[in-house]
Amino acid sequence: MGSNSALAAASYFEEERIFILPCQTFDELFEAVDKGEAQYGMAPMENSLAGSIHAVWELLAVYTPSIAGEIFYHVRHCLIGHPEAKLDDIRYVYSHPQALAQCSAFLLGLEDLDPDNVLAEYDTAGAVELVKKSNKKDRAAIASSAAADLHQMQVLATDIQSHKRNYTRFAVLGPRSSQVRQNKTSLVCTLDRSGAGLSEVVGAFTNRKIALRKVESRKLVNEPWAYRFYLECQGDAEDAAVAAALADVRNAVRDLSIIASYPAAPLLP
Repeated sequence: MGSNSALAAASYFEEERIFILPCQTFDELFEAVDKGEAQYGMAPMENSLAGSIHAVWELLAVYTPSIAGEIFYHVRHCLIGHPEAKLDDIRYVYSHPQALAQCSAFLLGLEDLDPDNVLAEYDTAGAVELVKKSNKKDRAAIASSAAADLHQMQVLATDIQSHKRNYTRFAVLGPRSSQVRQNKTSLVCTLDRSGAGLSEVVGAFTNRKIALRKVESRKLVNEPWAYRFYLECQGDAEDAAVAAALADVRNAVRDLSIIASYPAAPLLP
């Protein structure tokens, strides 16, 4: 409890009583939903500061899970230490890699903090628990204020992310409602030569006046000239125009994973 994923789940399901099943890795998260151990899962797709979370996109392409919806959660990071600690005491900082990336400018500003002592943990709230168990004043974690309250630790600094408009977009893995319009579709495809095939992929949508909400490339390591693309378009994959566009995309790429269609969250201002 106290992680940003747990807080996002509480926000998304604010009118329901939920039980949180902690998962130490993204693989565990997808497995828990796939095997029915959890009805829903909060999968962070991208952050407004640190960008797409590639490990999650890769798993989305493998599992192609049903997605109930999405949420943009406002992430506010704190530096958390022992009740008797001071900011000048801190020599080690622990947190999830995404949180560390989002707070990189603040961490660089801590003159006595060696960059080698900024250490990744699987979870922000878990990092607070680790610091508490160490019982050392020179240890701190980056997490939410809720995690500090939960573990009875001290907030040493607030809003330490590089930009105040720090949002993480979560896909809510799980059964979608037939009563809600699915107006967004996510997909992942692989192109052997990005320049040669990308215009065909984009054209499949733009020629049909289907808005693209995301087009992002990622180089595939050890595969010459091969790129993975994350795309999101407006509309349901079962709509005639979107289905036709996806058929054209399939013919233009090496492989295609149509992840899911789901209700889009309102765009942030």
